[in-house]
Amino acid sequence: MSDFFKAFNKLMGQRQRATLAYRPQANGAAERMVQTITSTIKMYIADNDQRDWDEYAERLTYALNTAHDRTRDETPFFLVHGWDPRSTLEATLAIGNTSHRDVEARRWRMRIQRHYKTARAQALELIREAVDTRATRQNARATEHAIQRGSQVWLYLDRVKPGYARKLAHLWHGPFRVAELVSAYAVRLETNGTPYQLFPIVHVSKLKPLLPEDSWETHDADDDVYEVEQILDVREGRTTRYGRTRREFRVKWRGYRETSWVDELDLNCGGLLYDFLRKRTGRSRFEVMQSHEDASTES
Repeated sequence: MSDFFKAFNKLMGQRQRATLAYRPQANGAAERMVQTITSTIKMYIADNDQRDWDEYAERLTYALNTAHDRTRDETPFFLVHGWDPRSTLEATLAIGNTSHRDVEARRWRMRIQRHYKTARAQALELIREAVDTRATRQNARATEHAIQRGSQVWLYLDRVKPGYARKLAHLWHGPFRVAELVSAYAVRLETNGTPYQLFPIVHVSKLKPLLPEDSWETHDADDDVYEVEQILDVREGRTTRYGRTRREFRVKWRGYRETSWVDELDLNCGGLLYDFLRKRTGRSRFEVMQSHEDASTES
């Protein structure tokens, strides 16, 4: 670490610790903000090719920087600059009379700096209290993992094909069956019969158990109600006057050989529809991922 960065850290009143090349846990505050921004952008992205995220990034960043932080009891913008930003609406309004008016610019600057230092000191104290509280709470609820042999788990894969943004892709895949507990923190997964080509021994930090699904309630069908045996395909249907595109599903009816396209709102098979959409989503997510063989070929 150079002398320049040491002096800069001393000037800013911060500490810098040397870590490995990729260790995001060492910079928790920045990584937490990146996680919040990424999850927020995911809510607004409408393009399947992930090319419209920059249309929302600037506005979402402004919204997060001006939002009141529960831990620091201030907005991030104020703690950095020492004043609150003016929105477009505030800029159009006339400035009213204030109870306190500084005649000299120097007095105004000193008052702003005094408030700024007070807010920074209070925020630093609140951060220390929050760190101690969260550490105590985390240590109290920390337990050993519940992954056993034969368990169904999701696997975290952070490798995607070139051209796709990793932070905007779905990185949990599976489910996989645990074939063997290699050690207290490593397991062997069953990958035979799956399209995934990967090393089967993984760390438990990259796994999370598959939650049991709620059973679907079945009702006695009337004589004039046809029962869906299988959902085969999906396509884009007609567009409503509000701009929403409805989906149509090609279904096979129980007791009939012919198939037909049915509007999504007319289906009464929630369990089959859920399984079909989950498998279709899994295939779409897998197409985005890059296998280890593709990576070795490129290198």
